[in-house]
This record gives sequence, C-alpha cells and structure tokens, in this order.
Amino acid sequence: MDLVTEVKRAVEFTKNNEFVKAERIYKTLLKDNKDNPLILSFLGLLYLNMGLYKKAEKYLTLAYQLQHNFAVAEGLALTKYYLSKETESIKYFEEVIDKTKSFDVFDKYVNILLNNFKHTKALTYAKKCYELFPLKKESILNLVYSYMHVGEFKEAFSLCEQLVKQYPKYGEGWLKLGLIYEVYLHDEKVAKMCYQNVLKYGDKEAAYYNLAVNANKTGDYDKALEYLKKLKKTSNIEESFNFSMAVTYFKKRMFKKAYQYYVKKEQDLFEKDSLVHQLKRLWDGKVYKDEILLIFCDQGVGDCIMFARYIPYVANKFKRVKVLVRKSIVGLYKRSFKGLKNVEFYTKGKRFPHYDKSVVLSNLPYYLKMPLNNIPSSKGYMIADAEKISEYQKRMQSNSFKVGICWEAGSAGWRELLNRTLNVSFYESFFNIKNIQFYSLQVNPSLDNYKKYSGLIDLGTSFKDFDDTAGAIKNLDLVITVDTSVAHLAGALGVKTFMLLPYCPDWRWFDNDNKTEWYDSIKIFKQKNTMSWDDVIDKIEKELYKRCIV
Repeated sequence: MDLVTEVKRAVEFTKNNEFVKAERIYKTLLKDNKDNPLILSFLGLLYLNMGLYKKAEKYLTLAYQLQHNFAVAEGLALTKYYLSKETESIKYFEEVIDKTKSFDVFDKYVNILLNNFKHTKALTYAKKCYELFPLKKESILNLVYSYMHVGEFKEAFSLCEQLVKQYPKYGEGWLKLGLIYEVYLHDEKVAKMCYQNVLKYGDKEAAYYNLAVNANKTGDYDKALEYLKKLKKTSNIEESFNFSMAVTYFKKRMFKKAYQYYVKKEQDLFEKDSLVHQLKRLWDGKVYKDEILLIFCDQGVGDCIMFARYIPYVANKFKRVKVLVRKSIVGLYKRSFKGLKNVEFYTKGKRFPHYDKSVVLSNLPYYLKMPLNNIPSSKGYMIADAEKISEYQKRMQSNSFKVGICWEAGSAGWRELLNRTLNVSFYESFFNIKNIQFYSLQVNPSLDNYKKYSGLIDLGTSFKDFDDTAGAIKNLDLVITVDTSVAHLAGALGVKTFMLLPYCPDWRWFDNDNKTEWYDSIKIFKQKNTMSWDDVIDKIEKELYKRCIV
C-alpha cells in the first residue's frame, strides 16, 4: 500500500465531504504507521472538520508531540477552543497567529482575547484579520466589536454603518449597530429600529432580548414584558429569561411578582459549574430551629452590601447561620453583625461548610416576606474599623470640606458598565471650587487621566479591601459617585452621598430620581437628557457651592 497515494485519496474524500471513507483510510494506514505524525495530523484535522473535537484533540496532540507542525498547532488551537479549554488554546493560538492566513484562527483568537479583557491586543489582531479579509462580514464585525471594547465608538460606528450597507441582511451587523446607537449615541429610537432588523434578518433570541432592554430603558415596561414572553418561546435559556422578567417587574414596583421570577434562577442551580450552582436543599422561608442555614453572598459587592441588612432577620429562624462572603468585605460583615451570636462568616473557598438549608443572599427579602417598599436599616448598618478610620484621618488632615469621588463602575456586564461609567473629566468643574479637598476612591481606573488633577488626592491605590475604603469614607463630609459598590458602602455607613444615576438606571433604584428607600444618606441626581450629563453636573456643582464658603 503506497502511503502517499492513500493519503491523497483520503484528502479527496475529505474535500467531497466523504468523511467516513477518509477516516477508514487513515485508520488503516495507522495500523502499520502508528507513530507517523503526518497520518496522525490528517486524522486529527479530519475529526476537527467533522466536529468530533475530543478525537481531534487526541490525534493532533499525538502528532504535535512527535513533530511540531504549523498546521497541527492551528488545529490544536481551534480544537482546544471548541472544547472550552481557553488557557491551553491560547498557547497554540499565540504560536501561529503571526503567521496564519486562517480566518477561523483569527476569529477565535480575537474572541478569546475579548473574553479575557485583553481588548487592546484583540483590536490589534482584529485589524490584521480585516486587512487579510476586508470583504468578509465576520471580519468587519470582529473589528467593530473590538473597537467598541476599547471605547473607540466613532471608528466602530463608521465601520458598522459600512457593514450594514454592504450586507443589509446580516443580523449580527444590525445588532452591533443597535448597541452603538444605544450606548454611544444614546438614540434609543434608532437602536430599536436596528434591533427590529435583527428580528427580521438574524437571531430572534438576541432580537427579542435587546428589544426588551430597549423598552425597559425607555420606560415602556409592558412592551418589555411582551418581548420577553416572545423571547421565552424562542429560547431555552431559562435563567436569563427569569432575571429579565424580574428586572421589569421590579421597575414596575410589582415586587411580589418580580421575586417570583427572581428566585426561579435557583431552579437552574444544579446544572452549572460555579460554586453557587452547587447549592442544595434550598430554604423555603420556614423556621428550622435545629438546623444550619448557609447564606451564599451572590452577585457583586454592591449587592452583598445592600442585602446584608437582612441577615439579622433570618438569624433567629435557625440554630446557626453560616454566611459565605467575599474576602474583601468579610471584615465589614464580622464587625457589623458581631452581636449575632449564632451567625458565622466564611470566605468563599472550593467547598461549602456543613449546612442543612441554603439560600442566596439577594433572595432573603422574598423568603422573609419583607416587601421592598418597606426596607429596613435605611439609616445605615455597616460599621467601619476604628483603626482604619484613625489611619485615614491622619492621611486626610485638612480644614477643607472633604469630598470623595468615584467615576467608574466595575464588575458589571459590558452594557451596564458603560451605562454607569463616566470619565473623571466630567467632575472637572468641581475641582475649581474653593475650600474643598477632593479624594479619589477609585481603584484601578481604566484611564490615568485623573493624575493630571493636582488637587485630587488618590486614596484608591492604598485600598487593599473594603475595610480600607470604609475607613476613608468615614473621614469624608461627602461622597460623589456613580452607581457602584462605593455608593452602597457609603450609604450603608450612613455617610452623605450624591449618586449620579443614568436615565435608565439599574432596577435596584426603581423609578427614584431624588431619594432611595435603601439608604437615607444618599441623594440621587438622575440624568434627564439621554445625550448629556450637563444637567446633573450643574445641579451637583450648585449643591457644592451651597455647602462651602467660597
């Protein structure tokens, strides 16, 4: 049997999509040539082409071990990607990316870089891919998306307009253009038209979801519910549907209805990989005096602070309560609730401590039957570390009115982050007011332009956890912040706070535009003009002048 002739036959079968015939030839050849890297690689690439990724991984790995080959490295990069082994796939992508001419390699590598927040690097390779494949619609889309992730929306907008003109029936193009109109141009009307084109030409699930978001942002909650019900018919993603329904009902202040969907997320807990999805024996809200309750602090730090107020109300329903909390705020929890003798606090690890019943923190109001129109402890319930307060008092000695500022939201989805984030330059007019000393509470800001303001003292670089942040905040006369964990912490500490809210705020703030039921010390300044923050900045500036002798 001539090996070269047989391989050529198999290649021809592969070109004609006669995969089984090609597989049979390679398997026969391997009986007498089991360590032949060429046959191993061809068989591995065949399996990759067939979508049999486990088999592809096996044979490509064997081939790569015998002989480092460019085509094999490309194949392994893609195979590991499809098997969701991102860390391993990156190794092979980086080996071939500067030499490859494969669109699939560029496409998947850019996707991985974006998923791992390596946005600048993603843009570099998205540009290179576009140079090689300028007429390929997916290539243009990758570049648009990469521009969006680095905040270059002008470039993204121009390119995306070109994309939908060139490919008017490409739903993904309309989806990205809708997002640009929404988060960059703040034109919800045109964004809606783009999402309607997604419904016409593309993914109905994505279309209904984004149309629901659009309706929620414009206050048309009934329409949002209508879109979500249509989404339900096209999607099997139960958790995202339930959460979106809950958010809409929260905004309508239909709290009981909202929580009926909000707690349904727990129905999907058992099929996921993260720690929270391993919870068993979910609490039903009843009293179990001889059992142990495990409270899992879910979602972001802001939620962990906001919903912590409910812990005392559940403590008397169980023999013991174990609270699993983020390391960065465990000190705050222990200090603030030290009077609860049967409550213990643990930092999150790989395993749960022993428990009989479990619940996620944000669902406590529902199981306690405590309505959100009568929220407890709004005057403050968190206690800062006295030593940290003293430490920052020494660092913040000033006779001026002390104001801490925060301008970026973190740990949020891409859309939400952009909606809740400002550039520090928006606060520039504040820095000209006399008799005010400003302090930055921002940790790891994405841009370093805050450094140009000589009168702004940076405290964020000294924050190791939220005990530090709380210690600094307790020395301030006022906090000015966007919707982020700092706002929740300042409110929970009872410190006077001005919070800047976008015109379409997170559901936690309901329809409030002045005060919030969660924290008495927070005053809301809500954006009225969707295209500008000028009205909000002007109002805060006037408030600052009132509080200071100029």
